[in-house]
This record gives sequence, structure tokens and C-alpha cells, in this order.
Amino acid sequence: MLKLSLICNVMKIAYFAITASLVLVFSGCFFTSNDQVRKDISKSAFSSKYLKTFQIDYETLWSAAIIALDGMPLEKIDKEKGLIKSGWLEGWSQKNARSALTRRFLDESWKERYSLTVKISQNNTFCTVVVSCRTQERPRGGSAAYRWQRLQSTGEREEEFLMHIDDILAP
Repeated sequence: MLKLSLICNVMKIAYFAITASLVLVFSGCFFTSNDQVRKDISKSAFSSKYLKTFQIDYETLWSAAIIALDGMPLEKIDKEKGLIKSGWLEGWSQKNARSALTRRFLDESWKERYSLTVKISQNNTFCTVVVSCRTQERPRGGSAAYRWQRLQSTGEREEEFLMHIDDILAP
């Protein structure tokens, strides 16, 4: 009887030890995989960043950025934080239909849209502009036509924006 009781207690302890170690192992895998997913998402956030430093005051650079965004819908303007977010601008993508026949008769072009985020920061003697672009596209027909798919920005729009600021600030 004593041996049976002792064996039952040992088995209970072993059961709890195994259960606890499995919980720790699986929770460790879960947290590790979530951290890895977060790192992967932050690395590939589908936006590219470009920056340029200017030897001018904040007010002048802020005005130049607003002028450079002329014609774009502005979603958020926060001068204290130095943040400007544009709304989405839509157009046609360079990507076309599968064949010349469908391109000619069905007009199966892809839509594309993009949004710019401009961050202006000030240091003692200079100001910095950081530009990032979010780009999305969707095909013309089918169920995919209702979903925008994120793309990696080519950097052309960011460079164009920074060159436009250069042109505005040129004497």
C-alpha cells in the first residue's frame, strides 16, 4: 500500500514536471516565433525611406515641403512634430495584362496608388527631411480587383520629392 502510494505520488510529480516543461518549451517557441515575425515585418514594411540634410532653418524647409506636395491630398499635417502624410494618389500601373490580345480588347491594366510620409527634424545647424512612400497595386478584374496588394517602393517618388525640394530652395 505504501509502495503504491509512493508510486502514485512519483507519477503525479513526473506528470506535473513533464507538463510544466512542455508548457515552457511551447511558450518559448511561441514567443520566439512571434518576435521573429515582428522583426521580419518591421524589416519589410513595404516602405522605403530617403533622407536629405539641408543647411537652412526649419520654417523655410517646412514651407518648401508643403509647396513640393502641392496637388496631393494631405491627410495629416503636424508642424510641431514635423510630420506630413499625404492621402492616396491613384493611377495606372506599368504592369499590364497577360497578353497583347487581352491588353488591346479588354483594357486589362492594373491600378496603382501611393502615399508619401514626410518627416522633418531640426538640429542646431541643419534640418533633415525623411521621405517614405507606401505603394499598392491591384489587378483589373476578378476577386483580386477588390484588394490592394502592398509593393516595395522603387524609390523614384521619394527621389523626385527630394529633388523638387532642392528646386524650390535653389536660389
